[in-house]
Amino acid sequence: MANFKAYVKNYYDIMSQQPPAHVFARSAPFAGPALMGYDPKGKDWTYLYFSTCEITAGGAALLANHGPADHIFYILAGHGYSIMDGKRYDFVTGDIMWTPGNCDHEMYPNGTETLKFLVTLCPQGFKQSEPYIKNVNDVEGKEIADGVVCFTLASPEISGSPTQEFHIVDVYPGAKLSLDTPKSDVIGYMFQGQATATVDGEKLEMKRAEDTIVIPMGAKWEIENTSKQAVRFALSLSPAR
Repeated sequence: MANFKAYVKNYYDIMSQQPPAHVFARSAPFAGPALMGYDPKGKDWTYLYFSTCEITAGGAALLANHGPADHIFYILAGHGYSIMDGKRYDFVTGDIMWTPGNCDHEMYPNGTETLKFLVTLCPQGFKQSEPYIKNVNDVEGKEIADGVVCFTLASPEISGSPTQEFHIVDVYPGAKLSLDTPKSDVIGYMFQGQATATVDGEKLEMKRAEDTIVIPMGAKWEIENTSKQAVRFALSLSPAR
């Protein structure tokens, strides 16, 4: 089991690396077994990784298959397509691309833009499912607290697998985001603004775009928007609640 304290990492402070089987690409990992305090050789870890990845024009994520673990890709910028088990899926900014475990997949940018996306890989509770693409603009938001609106893009009800859930969450000035997560590690990637997270009584500042907080399961936490604009988060939980 893991025994880690919540932490905040920023994309610009992470030494980028060349992901395996990628061409003209770099990634910046926010979380993974070692970073979160799990035994990388064990079976308890919830995230193999949570990172951003960028693929420049002419590059690709080459053919891969990660066995019984589900991928989520959330497109931050650019557009392109993926081949999953021989079928083409086109995606644009704001799309989630659910890539189920045991699926052969590859990914390519279109045009001259750099493709940038969040990517997760989670195994806990895996059940075989089917690929899908869903855009955040096509999802009806649900107010889950005063000043907090949630757009759910992946959940066991949507994906068919309980390895993870994924939401885009808007937190308005002065509002607080909080969930009960006794069995889920939580990762929140902030698109813009400033916020203060309180995790088991400890305050962690999120001061700039692409600050990302990693919260251990069972922790009591809330994230307060301390800026004068709405703050948007990509919120990932693994396994799903």
